Amino acid sequence: MPCGEYFTDYTSRMGLVRWRTQKIALALGLPLPFLAPLLFEGGTLTLLTQAYIFGIAVLGLNVILGYAGEIVLAQGAFMAIGAYSTSRLLEAGAGLLPALVIGGFMSAMIAVAFGLPSFRVKGFYIAISTLALQFISEWFFNNGQAAFIHGGSQQQFPSTVGLLGPVAEIGSTFDKYYLALVAVLLFALLSLNLSRTGIGKTFRAVHENDLSAAVLGVNVFKNKLLAFGIGGFMIGVAGGLYGFQIGFISPGYFTLSLTLEHYVMLLFGGLGRVWGALLGVGVVTLIRDNLREVLGIVSDATGLNATATVPVFFGVIIIVVLAVEPKGVLAALGKIKEYFRKWPFAY
Repeated sequence: MPCGEYFTDYTSRMGLVRWRTQKIALALGLPLPFLAPLLFEGGTLTLLTQAYIFGIAVLGLNVILGYAGEIVLAQGAFMAIGAYSTSRLLEAGAGLLPALVIGGFMSAMIAVAFGLPSFRVKGFYIAISTLALQFISEWFFNNGQAAFIHGGSQQQFPSTVGLLGPVAEIGSTFDKYYLALVAVLLFALLSLNLSRTGIGKTFRAVHENDLSAAVLGVNVFKNKLLAFGIGGFMIGVAGGLYGFQIGFISPGYFTLSLTLEHYVMLLFGGLGRVWGALLGVGVVTLIRDNLREVLGIVSDATGLNATATVPVFFGVIIIVVLAVEPKGVLAALGKIKEYFRKWPFAY
C-alpha cells in the first residue's frame, strides 16, 4: 500500500481504481484514445482499430485459458464463426449491433459444444478437440456446397450499415475506430469485474487444481463450459467487428496462424491479467506491422518470400517469454516497480 493511503471500508478496498496514482493515470490516459483521430492519419487509425478488435479476442482467450486454464487452439475458428454469422445477418437486414451479438452467441454455442469433452479429459486432450474445430471450420467455410449456410467463402461487408437496422448508420474509418474503442473498453471492464466475482474466483480455483475445486463442492464441468461460453462470445464479437472493419472476409484470414498470433499477445502481456493482455496486443501489433514492412523490403531486395517467416518470429517470442518471464511483461514490470519501491533498503 502506498505511504499515506489507507482504507476504512471493504468497498474502497475492492475498487478497480484504488490508489491516487491509479486515479491520476486514469484521468490523464483515458481521454487519449478518444483524441487519437485528431492526431493520427487513416493508416494509423486502421492499425489501432485492429488492435482494439484483437484486444477483445485476446480478452476472450484470456477468460478460457487465463482464468479457467483450458487450452484452446480454435481462436481463428471462433472469430470466423462470428464474422460469417454477422455477415449473414447484415445481408438479411439486421443492424450491426444485433448481428454482432447473435454472431457472438453462435460462436459461444460452438465453443461450449467443443468444450463438452472437458467432462472426461483435460489439458492436451482439450487442446486437440479445439484444434479439430479449427480444421473443421477451415474446411466448412471453404466448402462451396455449404454456401447455403455460411453464404460463400468470400463475402463483402456493406460499406455503410446501421447500428440498429436503418438507424445510426456508420461506415467511415472514424466510426469503426470509435466503435472498436468503445467495445474493447466495455469488454475490458467486463473482464476486470468477472475476475472479482464468485464466477471468476471459481474459474481460478478450477485453473489451479480442478480436483481440489471439485472436493470443495465446485461444479468443475459446468464452470469450464461457462468459461468456454463467455470467452467464445467475446471472440465471436471480435470476429464480427474484424469483418466489418476490413470490409471483406475469407477463410484465409482465420487460420491457425491467427491463433498463434493471439497466443503471443496473451503470453507476452501476462496470462490471466486483463491489462497484460491489452499490453501484449498493443506491443505485438506494433512489432508485427513494422516487422512485415521490413520483411517486405527484404523480399523485394532478395526475391525470397521473407514475410513467410512471421509465424516463426512469433513462435520464437513465445519461447523467449516463457523462458525469461512466464508470467509476462506485466509481471516483470511489477517486479521492477517493487525493486525501486524498496531500494536502497534490504527489506
